Amino acid sequence: MRIQYLFLFVMLTSACSSPRQENPDQTQTSEENGSVESISLDDLKGEWQELTEQEDGTYIIFRPCDADNRMVQVKSDTLLIGWGQDASFALIRSFYVDEAGRVVLSVHDQDENAAKTYYMQWEDDTEPIANWFLYGLDEPPVLMAHESILGRYKKIQQPCRECWDDCEDE
Repeated sequence: MRIQYLFLFVMLTSACSSPRQENPDQTQTSEENGSVESISLDDLKGEWQELTEQEDGTYIIFRPCDADNRMVQVKSDTLLIGWGQDASFALIRSFYVDEAGRVVLSVHDQDENAAKTYYMQWEDDTEPIANWFLYGLDEPPVLMAHESILGRYKKIQQPCRECWDDCEDE
């Protein structure tokens, strides 16, 4: 009986001492300017769609006729990125908030069988709108809105005839 209790104690101790980064569902914190910023993958979960700025400064969801609108989908431990004409799937290995306030997602890309890092930075403190750095920090980010507010944006579908000769647009 003592062996069973000892075994149970060892199992519980090892489960509780595992690093935070190994479980992407847990909350990560970062100290920045004396305050603690907390982030959970629950804050990112769902689908994010690219927003396109129009000449008048308003934003729309533009659906090109020759590709999909770029999107990001976060689930409990996976990241799906729709690049337009293709998509990639990655397992989220860890995440944290860096000194600049960006969420850093370290992933294992299934398509390339490699480790990659993506960044996300909130654009608005009150709305789920964020800049996703899909091509690294040296390239401009993609502004995206969370699925919870996509209804606020006009969706524009580019006419098929602008991309293809054999269209049957209405």
